[in-house]
Amino acid sequence: MNKFFDFYKNGNFAIKFIFLGVALVMALLWVIGSLTKFDRLVMFMVGTIVGGALINIFLYDYVVSAINYVSNLF
Repeated sequence: MNKFFDFYKNGNFAIKFIFLGVALVMALLWVIGSLTKFDRLVMFMVGTIVGGALINIFLYDYVVSAINYVSNLF
């Protein structure tokens, strides 16, 4: 254990920042993971954005033709 602290004391700023950053990110993920309703909301939003992007990329022509067909009906 002392070897780690000696390495940490003698390390440069980048090493200290990485160790602190990893600890802070893990703590943040732990807090977010404990909030299951918030976690589900985030996953829903990410899924909606990814799904919308995939529909826009792969099905763009079909969606545009369907919208044009429906708009021509009215």
